[in-house]
Amino acid sequence: MKTCGIVGGMGPEATALFYMKIVKQFVHTKGYPPILMYSVPEPFQIADCFLQRNEEGDLLEQLVIEGIKTIHNNVDFCVIPCNTAHIYINAIREVSKVPVFSIVEETCRHLKLHKIKKVGILATTASVDNQLYTKPLYENNITPILPMAFQQAIVSEIIYRLVKGEILAADKAALLTIIGSLKEMGAECVILACTDLPILLSQDDIDFPLLDTLDILAEVAKNAIMGEYTVGNTLSTA
Repeated sequence: MKTCGIVGGMGPEATALFYMKIVKQFVHTKGYPPILMYSVPEPFQIADCFLQRNEEGDLLEQLVIEGIKTIHNNVDFCVIPCNTAHIYINAIREVSKVPVFSIVEETCRHLKLHKIKKVGILATTASVDNQLYTKPLYENNITPILPMAFQQAIVSEIIYRLVKGEILAADKAALLTIIGSLKEMGAECVILACTDLPILLSQDDIDFPLLDTLDILAEVAKNAIMGEYTVGNTLSTA
């Protein structure tokens, strides 16, 4: 098996959930996979500024790159269970000695494979402002549908609370209302495009398709660990 490197901690519960999503896929195999994890020491103040107001992003980039440099000599590939950090995927890949798989690229690939044409997006304000999903979705002929401005502010506030470990029933209700609005605007499904959101919300909570980006990345990591990661028609054993 290949060794998987995880650079996480943004926030810690999302990273723990991601880790379990990977290892549970190996329950019926001969053993659990080799995984090396680095948890980014992200200050709460920086998380607040970046997630909600798209400020202080340079520090997050530096912290993730430091994480990659810490583990890349001892793994075969890396994954980052944080959508927002993928704003810096090009810079991250430039310094990494091993492949870094993108949660955004894999999600767009999944949507295209399943012929989704219109998709709602729940993400941080930083992700929305930097067109993290909107640009690649349009490039794949998929129409992104975003919450209204006041709804986006609510989403970012909820995500920040989740990063700090606050799980509130009122926040789940607010997200379900926003998803309803995205559905009314024509969304065929909604991407949980922040890896903290699955801590609060799952498919069991609503009778409308939700796409958990953690699930998609965990599947990619599992296949890469087994040396069976497929990109298009090309088989990669990286």
